[in-house]
Amino acid sequence: MRIPLGKGVPVATPKHFLNNEKYPPIGLMILTEYMADAVKNLTNITSRLQPRVKPYIITYRNKNLTLLYPFFGAPATIFTLEIAIAGGLRHLLALGEAGAIHPSVKIGDYIIPKWGVREEGTSYHYRPPEYSPIIDNNLQTLISQTLRKLGGRVHEGGVWSIDAIFRETRDKIKAYSAKGILCVDMEATALMTVADYRGIELAMVLVASDELYHSKWIRGWGTEKLKKAEYRSVEAALNTITKYTPKQTP
Repeated sequence: MRIPLGKGVPVATPKHFLNNEKYPPIGLMILTEYMADAVKNLTNITSRLQPRVKPYIITYRNKNLTLLYPFFGAPATIFTLEIAIAGGLRHLLALGEAGAIHPSVKIGDYIIPKWGVREEGTSYHYRPPEYSPIIDNNLQTLISQTLRKLGGRVHEGGVWSIDAIFRETRDKIKAYSAKGILCVDMEATALMTVADYRGIELAMVLVASDELYHSKWIRGWGTEKLKKAEYRSVEAALNTITKYTPKQTP
């Protein structure tokens, strides 16, 4: 009997990369140095955080949490996510940066992705091309509320994820912005798709790091505005997940 390609048993699994590690069920993902500095300042971490394949375990307000700090890009991010899931992760709040493509979004603003357009390649190995990733859960609602209470400018809408940063063309930016897509990044739709595939709860916050909708590219890296926004996103995320009580499944 012929087995459709891609439907067979994988040769390697995430468990092959575990050495009996067990990870707390609730976790945080960060994708920037600014966020890593914030985590070090706010938690029990004493050494410098660096991107790595395996998750860290951190403590915040006497609660152990899984911390994922992967290398950027969808393949590396999903590699680390899969290992964390295999080790026990079930609820994840992911923080990252994104380029604003909608004129309403400014550097330092927060984007809460509700749905996404997949132009990264990783997610197509988990769900078919017609699949449209969405996020609609309690954790997403809570982090949105927390950021608003802190006075952050919060936007909710679509995200466009692409592997090829130098192919973020002006015609696509204009067309996708008109459809309600707020920003572009490299990982969000892969995270959304794999979280759905593996059955874990995912919430996301993307901090606008640059603006792509002007005649010239406006960048926020190195500015105090962006550093403060990312610090606040980490603080809000840690406060949210340490208080979070997941709904019990029947």
